[in-house]
Amino acid sequence: MATLHILRSEPDISGSLQPFRERLAETVAWCQRHTTGDLAEWLRSAALAPPPTRPWPETVRTVAEARLRSLGRSWRRSPEPLGGGLLLLYFPTPPRSGGRAGAASGGYLDDRDTPPWDTWVAYVEEERRSYLVAWVPPEALANVTAATRIPAAAIRWLDASGVELEGQLNLPQAG
Repeated sequence: MATLHILRSEPDISGSLQPFRERLAETVAWCQRHTTGDLAEWLRSAALAPPPTRPWPETVRTVAEARLRSLGRSWRRSPEPLGGGLLLLYFPTPPRSGGRAGAASGGYLDDRDTPPWDTWVAYVEEERRSYLVAWVPPEALANVTAATRIPAAAIRWLDASGVELEGQLNLPQAG
């Protein structure tokens, strides 16, 4: 594995990408347990609601720990690492789209362009930027793709982002 120029991450991927891959598998398994209804609603479950006003790494860890506890021991990995979905990056510092990305995504993204918390995989801090990595299920790909085309949106598909993590994961690309 090439050296990543990542300052900090949750989960810690400084020695290996395996913690990221494990977290991704947990996220996909959790989100695939429901496949009908309003995506924006069922991917913002009360069980995983993030604590208010905490630093991003701590918030992502709290959501991931709650998800793993709720999954229990009986969850199964998807045969595909991405379960038919893709990875989206959310850059929490402005600019944001002013709610336009949320509208274009059919409510999948919120008014700050943030993906639903049930889909959060990791938080990564590089020298010049920090970002949340979220999994987007196949049912939301078309709407989220439309949202990525909104000017000033705080989101990018992983493969179109230019971040350090992009070349290391060797995962399917956004179409």
